[in-house]
Amino acid sequence: MESRDRKSLVAAARGDATPDIVVHNVMLYNVLTATIETVDIGIVGTRIAFVVPAGNGSQGIKVIDGRDLFAVPGFIDGHVHNESSMVTPAQWAKILLVHGTTTVFTDPHEIGNVLGLPGIRYMLEASCGLPLRYFITAPCCVPAVPSVETAGAVITYAEMQDLLQWDRIVAVAEAMDFPGLIYQKGNITPIVEVAHRMGIGIEGHAPGIVGRMLQAYLAATGPSGSDHESSNADEMLEKVRAGMMVYANSSTYVNETAEIAAAIKQVGDTRFFGLCTDDIMPQDLLEYGHMDYGIRRLIANGVSPMTAYQMATINVAMHYRMPGLGAIAPGWIADIVLLRDINEVKVDTVMTNGQIVVEQGRLVCEIVEPIEPLTANSIWIPEISDQDFLKFGGNSGEIKYNGIDFSSNFTRTTIKAMNRDGMICLPLPTGVSIAAIVPRHSQGTRPSLVLINGYKLEEGAIASTVSHDSHNLAVIGKNPHDMLVATLELASVGGGLTAVKNGKVLATVPLPIAGLMSAATVEEVASQQKAFEEQLPELGLPRALPAELMVFALSVVPDVRLTDRGLVDVASQQFIPLIV
Repeated sequence: MESRDRKSLVAAARGDATPDIVVHNVMLYNVLTATIETVDIGIVGTRIAFVVPAGNGSQGIKVIDGRDLFAVPGFIDGHVHNESSMVTPAQWAKILLVHGTTTVFTDPHEIGNVLGLPGIRYMLEASCGLPLRYFITAPCCVPAVPSVETAGAVITYAEMQDLLQWDRIVAVAEAMDFPGLIYQKGNITPIVEVAHRMGIGIEGHAPGIVGRMLQAYLAATGPSGSDHESSNADEMLEKVRAGMMVYANSSTYVNETAEIAAAIKQVGDTRFFGLCTDDIMPQDLLEYGHMDYGIRRLIANGVSPMTAYQMATINVAMHYRMPGLGAIAPGWIADIVLLRDINEVKVDTVMTNGQIVVEQGRLVCEIVEPIEPLTANSIWIPEISDQDFLKFGGNSGEIKYNGIDFSSNFTRTTIKAMNRDGMICLPLPTGVSIAAIVPRHSQGTRPSLVLINGYKLEEGAIASTVSHDSHNLAVIGKNPHDMLVATLELASVGGGLTAVKNGKVLATVPLPIAGLMSAATVEEVASQQKAFEEQLPELGLPRALPAELMVFALSVVPDVRLTDRGLVDVASQQFIPLIV
């Protein structure tokens, strides 16, 4: 803040100058003291000049009548992947601001796994100058587990030294290779040491890690760590007691608000509890909202409104050591949300940096793309044929294969099928499908294959280049030709999701930015997503996003996954032979 601006701010605070904006007679949810006060709030430039008892504030150039409204700080998302909403930062900001989110700490892990440092640089440039406060945590697991998968790039300690000096990169992103940190091996350990030398925090990812393993993990990451993967109250309590920030993860895939509510009841100080959204798909963003949805969930599960708003604001700001962010007080940044209903989180007005960006629940500022979207095709697959989806190896006759049970949380199973000269015979056994990961990062290798059961696919094929975390091309099908058609469809449009039946493409969601995002609006992508989902019953699937398709390659979440290099036991990080 320049000195002349500071002088104007201080003059308005004294009452000797006219503020730019004054909100009169508003009910302040003071997250610093956990008290509720009726106040006048004055704003000069990007900062709050005064917060005084109602009736004591001066008139402003613009006056807002705050009667029947509640003032809370702008919401801060502690951990989120922009790419999961499938749009650029500019398009994303248009929706987030309307829902009261003014700051995000986003992990561009997905585009980093596809394009490496240029992808991360794109996200920084594409978010430059937006009214949404956009910070980045530097992806440290690219690929997530190098020993078992291939991504489109590799980030080592050398790249991390470079990354952590870039503007708006404020921490190391979720350290998903928890075995590497616990046992001090692999790429992750030297990466974390770079952050320690630079005095930069390391965000965590420790599903189910408790006891001495948690002690080791936190000894490796140090203070300022976090976790958004805890699944029960006992685990959350153990982590908070050990000094770890625990986020209520309120996303498309996860709702941990009930468990975190149970944990909160058992502590006297809630400063180490936060809120994040992690992954929210376009349709859910439009239908349910963003951080406001998570706050509603917390309150519905018995968390006091004050605690919920602290979790969504000051707790996250303090975790990231962002002074001036996350509360409404003199000298603090003027990121303010005015609500019509505190429990339902109904947003009326949003200010970021002292500028009104939302009025009466509608965006009132223009948001344009800071740079051209990065739409060069990133799908590089080898020449393949139908036969590549049948090559399982083995002798002729009935063979017992190691497979994945989709109905039981990706557990290991055995499946019997007929084989002829190393090729699976069709038709497949009842209830069985073929799942494949097609390498799309110029690996030049053939698709890796596995048989699956417990998936409701009855015919055709579905495919996606949104395939966490390395984002190779994932395809599940009942016959090899439809699997091939689906693969080639995504290669032709630059990535996305598609459904195929009898050799015909039923619907496609094109995501030409790294195979993960679109330059279209959230509304347009959500409409494409809905049209895609409406075709899924034609294949025997429910009319819903096929989440299993997008995560069956996720090599950091138990039990068994398929990567471009084969079938993986996640706990041991060892390959499983395809034939029993």
